[in-house]
Amino acid sequence: MRMISKIRRVAAVSTAGLAAVGAVALSPVAAHAATSMTITEMDYFSTPGQVAAIASYVRSFEAAHPGVTVKIDHAPFAELDTKLLTDATAGDLPNIIASDNPFVPDMIATGQIVPLSRFKGFSPRGYYKPVIDEGLSGGKYYAMPVAGDNSLALFYNIPMLKAAHLSPPTTWAQLVSDAKALTTSKTYGMALTGEAAEDTTWQWEPFFWSDGGQWSKIDSTAGVQAMTLIHQLVSDGSASKDAVSWSQTPSVTDQFLHKQTAMMINGPWNFPTLNQQGWYYGKQFGVVPIPVRVAGQKVSGPLGGEDWMISKSGSTAQQQMAFQFIEGTQATARAVTFAKTFGYMPARPAVAATFLKTAGPEWKIFVDQTPYMRPRTLGYGVNYPKISQVVWTEIQSVISGSKSPQGALSSAQGQITSILKG
Repeated sequence: MRMISKIRRVAAVSTAGLAAVGAVALSPVAAHAATSMTITEMDYFSTPGQVAAIASYVRSFEAAHPGVTVKIDHAPFAELDTKLLTDATAGDLPNIIASDNPFVPDMIATGQIVPLSRFKGFSPRGYYKPVIDEGLSGGKYYAMPVAGDNSLALFYNIPMLKAAHLSPPTTWAQLVSDAKALTTSKTYGMALTGEAAEDTTWQWEPFFWSDGGQWSKIDSTAGVQAMTLIHQLVSDGSASKDAVSWSQTPSVTDQFLHKQTAMMINGPWNFPTLNQQGWYYGKQFGVVPIPVRVAGQKVSGPLGGEDWMISKSGSTAQQQMAFQFIEGTQATARAVTFAKTFGYMPARPAVAATFLKTAGPEWKIFVDQTPYMRPRTLGYGVNYPKISQVVWTEIQSVISGSKSPQGALSSAQGQITSILKG
């Protein structure tokens, strides 16, 4: 499933921005010589900005560690998980892995990932708890964020809402009402993501979780209310049934840019794309928290991002050097630069405060809501992808009209109960 690659597409950074990546100091870990040591890293980063940022950091790291060579392998997203699991079975993983955060439990389950507490200097303190807990398993931490994290918010077309004399919705009732008022012969009020992939579950989670939903009780009142919201938007014509084939990015983003929808749920990785098309925060588009069912509820949505892990492959010295490589990406200046390059929020509140000074006001909503976001796999581990597939399949059935919200959730409940028992 290429949800994370979709939701993390960011534009190439400017030459000046990349120069800044190279100029940022490494972690205050003492540089030392190592004799002809090579460490390997594998990830799925594919945008020019991401690739250049990693390459620039590698050059700085190698310069600070004479004799050390870092070999980077950017694998296709669709192939990475399978390759890593195959390599884990053979005990031949790269020294460093950067994976989509929902995949972290799968890697831990192989028994081939080293707990980070083994390395002097590691501490989970200072991070947003939901972010660092993405790598928590059995009381041990196995992962650290690559470039921070991301989440979701409601994007809206400012001129369209002004023309309709509307303010951005804050509750579900307002969302339904505004979407209907904004729907015309050429424009839907709201664009949904409904393809057969993780991004469909990911977009529904803020509605479900903010209303108190739990996967083990998906057919509870919270589940019915959240699924009914989707049904209502489609049934009254405010959202299209064609959403069953729309990805979050680029499909929904393109709808928004072409003024075919007035509102969308999406993330900060879209800021560079919008800016490149002449859309700017506060002028062409605005961003507000995702509406909640009842005023006063806290938005609780999923965290996105990638995590570093260290494998058992290689010598103790290679593992230690791999940790130093990862630790260097957590230094404040480097973390700020990585966050800007990737289109994410920094993983630590102190770094986020520095980030906000230059990132722009559109980022504040995402930073402010980070403490209330959730790691998708926490408590569910390797069962999460199975649950997610059940959920997106049933969301599709509601969008298409083949099932009622209650019917879809009853089906989902039976399947999820079996998954959790298994």
